[in-house]
Amino acid sequence: MVTLNIESNIKQFSRSLTQIERKQLPFATSKALNDTAFDVRKQIVNHTYPRAFTARNTRFISAALRVSKSTKAKLIASVFDRLGRDYLQRHTTGGIKKPRGRNLAIPAQVKRRAQGGVTKANRPRQLLNKKKVFITKTRSGQKVIMRRRTKKRTPVEVLYVLEPSARVRKTFRFYEDGQRVVATKFGPNFVKAWRRALATAKR
Repeated sequence: MVTLNIESNIKQFSRSLTQIERKQLPFATSKALNDTAFDVRKQIVNHTYPRAFTARNTRFISAALRVSKSTKAKLIASVFDRLGRDYLQRHTTGGIKKPRGRNLAIPAQVKRRAQGGVTKANRPRQLLNKKKVFITKTRSGQKVIMRRRTKKRTPVEVLYVLEPSARVRKTFRFYEDGQRVVATKFGPNFVKAWRRALATAKR
């Protein structure tokens, strides 16, 4: 699961404050953290995710990413994937993906969800329970899952390519873009929240 926590060491600022200002500091800090978290979410939804993936369902990432808000007692805000999609995390670092069993099934001509995942009915295990679906090797020696389109031996279609491992490219700059937004937005957000906190303080 991709998660970005946003924290602040603004408490060091409290040493030179008056009693009223010190009392308002947690409120201002919490407000700035939450505003910054929503700025991060906006960046990821509108720019980072569309650059990383060919999105069939443009509303998927908007539905997946949520903000866990800071409070005055807990000055941490988070932007996280509530759906827990493993592929998002894999694409933030890249590397080698290994199978749980013998092979990875890489989709070829198989129906997918609008957001890019394979439907449950079209996963390898479910498909291989059907009569026309089977595992074989092509002339080049590539192991595949195929399906006959008619009752005859041909024509056939390749549903999955089977590989012992696969290299995943680092394409999803979730952390890099998120941290850049934090660095540029938290300061201005805190100034705005601090002014509001002082303006509404009970004296």
